[in-house]
Amino acid sequence: MVVMRRLDLGDLVHGALEFTGGLSPEEADIWYRNWTRTRFLLGNPHNLLGSPAVRTVGPGGHLAWLGPVDVARPPGLSRLLKPVTGRLPELPPSVHLPGERRGAPCEIRIACRGLTTAGYLIHLHHTLAEAVLLGKIDPRTPVRLVHVPDLDDESALSSAYARVHYGADGTLRLYTFVA
Repeated sequence: MVVMRRLDLGDLVHGALEFTGGLSPEEADIWYRNWTRTRFLLGNPHNLLGSPAVRTVGPGGHLAWLGPVDVARPPGLSRLLKPVTGRLPELPPSVHLPGERRGAPCEIRIACRGLTTAGYLIHLHHTLAEAVLLGKIDPRTPVRLVHVPDLDDESALSSAYARVHYGADGTLRLYTFVA
């Protein structure tokens, strides 16, 4: 679960990479086998500080990662907080997020046409988490996000990781890929 006060791309990317990179091999295996399922809830991460459930807090303090949690027994706060909903705000065409390591950034392309805020969070978070779990991204790597309306399927063929999921119309759509 991720508790989010506001959408902050730096917190989202760095927190997701740190959280995923900090999982034990057993936790990573269980989460990966559950399709890296993540719930995004609206709330103030500062209210959770000191809680043993908090594993990672984004560098700006706008997002906090809890868990992994057993879906059959989620913590009580999941019943108190509302899921993230709403229209995706205007995003910059690209965002460079420095990492702990030097070097060229890992580029993640994201198809944003028709996405809600929750949809954007889910697709980007899955891409980051699964790319780390599969060894395609080092959690300390700088990241460059590129926001476009749609992605060219041909470009994804040579990518390190691609996320394809069902679109609103029920057809498969390429949502993200790691260039």
